[in-house]
Amino acid sequence: MDRGHILQGRYQIEEEVGRGSFGVVYRALDQRTGEAVAVKVLLPWASQDAELRHRLKREAELAGRLHSPHAVRTEGLTDDGQHAFVVMEFLDGHELARFVAGGPLAPNQVEQIARQTLDVLGEAHALGVVHRDIKPHNLFICRAATGGLLVKVFDFGIAKIVGGQEGGVMETTKLTVSGGVLGTPAYMSPEQCRGDELTPASDLYSLGIVLYEALTGHVPFEDPNPVRMMMMHLEKPVPPLPAPVAAMPLGRAVMRALEKDLNKRFQTASEFFAALDAKEAPPPASSPAPALGDREPAPAATAGKQAADTVRRPWKWALVAAVLVAIVVVTVAVIARLM
Repeated sequence: MDRGHILQGRYQIEEEVGRGSFGVVYRALDQRTGEAVAVKVLLPWASQDAELRHRLKREAELAGRLHSPHAVRTEGLTDDGQHAFVVMEFLDGHELARFVAGGPLAPNQVEQIARQTLDVLGEAHALGVVHRDIKPHNLFICRAATGGLLVKVFDFGIAKIVGGQEGGVMETTKLTVSGGVLGTPAYMSPEQCRGDELTPASDLYSLGIVLYEALTGHVPFEDPNPVRMMMMHLEKPVPPLPAPVAAMPLGRAVMRALEKDLNKRFQTASEFFAALDAKEAPPPASSPAPALGDREPAPAATAGKQAADTVRRPWKWALVAAVLVAIVVVTVAVIARLM
């Protein structure tokens, strides 16, 4: 789409800012408000695909139901006869993936990312929505007005409704992509890899992978073969975090989020929050005092024992010499008798 093109007589295209398999995101000027907005437009061939159009519509409607400051403000799907598109707030920042590519982040930054992502996931889960694709590419890091980090969670296009409501935004559909899977293998929960029914705990596992990567600079399981990677989620133990991080509430929370047993994992975002709020682990207890009979003597007692040994030592050597002489005498006598 060329610069200057106007969608629906309102949104003037300024520049392309992102491109995916099915669509393009442009920065545009809302001529009615004078504000910059992001416009996500399906590619021409994708606009003809009813399933992809439905996916984009779901993404817009689900995001529109979320009021968390960490959800992307999104309007519903618009079709002007030539293009199917949604209008979103324009985010000035970068995907978390770009930051993580530069190496591990500071634990306090990772904790901010965790808390803000949990805020929107908690709201989505309360509505019966499981995101199913939490990964660094779907977490956008902006600079907050206060100077800190502001996380925005987007791409609810493959979200799963588990609340049981039918129709409208709560319609449950089986979304498939030719040649692909729902989710991203490096961040998929064990139950997602098995194709089981998903719960909020699946999103929390995926968030655990994201946080693990942010703390270490790499995901816990890596393999160029996506099937082998999914098997790792099912069977391989999670490598431990670096010791200083592992001892923090953040580190302990991340490892619990990565439990393969669904029942040992966090079930809700609020449980995850509570673990982050836990007090620091107490320092390791000192070794118990040995029993009185097992203790080493105090320095003064040791000096006295050394002095007594020095006095007795000449008698010890005299005894040893006498024994050796006796052995020699007996040996000589035996030899003489044999001759």
